[in-house]
Amino acid sequence: MSAGPDSNCGGTMTPLKIAIDATALLPKPSGVDTYILQLVRHLGQLDYDNHYKIFVNCEDRKLFRGALPVNFTVVPFCLRPRLCRLAFQQIALPVTASRWGADVIHSPSFIMPMYRGRPRHVVTVHDMTSFSLPGHHRWLRRSTLYRHAVLQSINRCDAILAPSDATRQAVQEIIPDVAPRKIHVTPLGVGTQFHPYPSEDVEAAKTRLQLPASYILYVGTIEPRKNLMRLAEAYQQLVASRGSGEHLVLAGQLGWGYQELLTRLQTPQLRGRVHLPGYVAQSDLPYVYAGARLFVYPSIMEGFGLPPLEAMACGVPTVSSLSSSLVENLEGAAELIHPEDIHSLIEAMRRLLQDNSLRAKRRQLGLERAAQFSWRETARRTLDCYRAVGSGLISERRT
Repeated sequence: MSAGPDSNCGGTMTPLKIAIDATALLPKPSGVDTYILQLVRHLGQLDYDNHYKIFVNCEDRKLFRGALPVNFTVVPFCLRPRLCRLAFQQIALPVTASRWGADVIHSPSFIMPMYRGRPRHVVTVHDMTSFSLPGHHRWLRRSTLYRHAVLQSINRCDAILAPSDATRQAVQEIIPDVAPRKIHVTPLGVGTQFHPYPSEDVEAAKTRLQLPASYILYVGTIEPRKNLMRLAEAYQQLVASRGSGEHLVLAGQLGWGYQELLTRLQTPQLRGRVHLPGYVAQSDLPYVYAGARLFVYPSIMEGFGLPPLEAMACGVPTVSSLSSSLVENLEGAAELIHPEDIHSLIEAMRRLLQDNSLRAKRRQLGLERAAQFSWRETARRTLDCYRAVGSGLISERRT
């Protein structure tokens, strides 16, 4: 196969051997899963010179079939249960990659192997909320063992990929002596499937998925960090004050700490008006976004925050939080409110539901902003990091 447009200067550089640990992938993709899938696929579209081994769980052996060029090899080397993945990540991965002669190992989900082997290591740190908001995580993510593993990975790797400047700052606040040149800000992308759709296609999908005719939408895991109790309170007051015809759809799988929210949704004021369709298949998600009158994402803190950008790419006016990476990505395009200010959230929703001129403005600004984020650029920046690390231009690791 001939070299692609972003190949290593026409093949003048010695090709690298790059191992990517994709065993964190789950059957129902979340944000981290989407990142891994899109990164691998777009690296395959950019890089025809370097050699890749993509290590996956045996259940995912067919995941990339037909999607990657001949310089990529998918290796089903692990089973999905957590203990199996941990054993692979910490023991089998570095040994196997070293025997292959890997120059770089990329661990795209927070934790690298404790045994380094010969290769250099790149780690993606998606956020630092396990440290800044431990009470908003399930027990594993706030455990001493997990947080120690993340800190050790940050200290010992050769380079860190952070999805936003907010995450870069969080890493440096929690570990002040991390060298700034070690952290590469590499924003995520918005998939090309997220765009405005014809109304007849959207209405057909809404009917098939049994969604209400008019709705305000949230997409993401149902968990405390997403601030959904305040969203429920704001929605209840909005309905009481303006007799809103829009229902509220909270789309996403149940995570943890959701029981109080479920109880709240059974109150007489909210029963029958708030819908929890569960996890939405990736093929349906663009239509669910496109069918919303308004998208609301009041998360307390994010490392990047894909859903509001995906919603804006589908032409939906968006309200989000004045915090962390959400400011960085959305300011000027979405209505931003303090995540603890219920009154501001109510007023922002009211404005975007009632003011057609403002809706049109936010829709256009949202489309323009979302278009600035591409997975191709994510892959290009990641490839630049691999090259720098593999060539020895970056070496900030600690033993």
